[in-house]
Amino acid sequence: MNWQAKVRYLGWGCLALGWTVTAQADTLDNQLTAMEKAAQSSLDTYVYTVDGLDVTAWIDGVPVVIKVPIYDDKRRWQGDSYYYFKQGNLFAVRMPYGTYQFTKGRMTLWRDEEGNSSELPGSAAWNQRQQWLLKRADQLAKAFTPSANAQRLHQKNSDVRLQGDDRIAYLCLGQLYALSGAEKLIHEDQALQITGRQLSGPVQARFAEGWRPLRLDCQVNGAEQVSQLLYHYTGPLKPFSK
Repeated sequence: MNWQAKVRYLGWGCLALGWTVTAQADTLDNQLTAMEKAAQSSLDTYVYTVDGLDVTAWIDGVPVVIKVPIYDDKRRWQGDSYYYFKQGNLFAVRMPYGTYQFTKGRMTLWRDEEGNSSELPGSAAWNQRQQWLLKRADQLAKAFTPSANAQRLHQKNSDVRLQGDDRIAYLCLGQLYALSGAEKLIHEDQALQITGRQLSGPVQARFAEGWRPLRLDCQVNGAEQVSQLLYHYTGPLKPFSK
């Protein structure tokens, strides 16, 4: 094959590859849109604060779709990232600046915001993005794992005998421990307001470096699962006295 023929051959090969990637991406977009609609219409919705962001998950035992807001450095909303899971494994990620597909823990598609596949599988950029997305997806999914308190309460022959408001507080504070990573949580008497299955109020959280005040808003659903756990810090960290 002379060089002109090789060029034509490679050119047609690249075009064919481009068409294949485009078709694969279009099919994926349709799948993801269908997954979102099905999850939002039929699955339980949970909203937790994770790393300072109010993250939404649609759960069927384990997360199926997780939505994460994106903000710029001035806290202006820039869009949302969506993480899609099948049987607990990351299937795809859709962001304003790219779409990614995964099979058995490996990224198989990377399409940028213009629909182009600009990185080659196995490249340094590809591997770095794959590792970051897998790690972030794992972190997000684990954030929606029921807390130790919830697991203890729901286990067979549970030794938790709390009822009413005490039961709501037990579940909400347990989930706050899990999400914040606090070593200890304290609050003043009557500081937490409980109305039905909703709890809110100020809490002091102890970390390795010191104490920090926060505001907690929590809701428990009819299945006694914490369906909403939002918190934000209301003051700076106060280091321990030396």
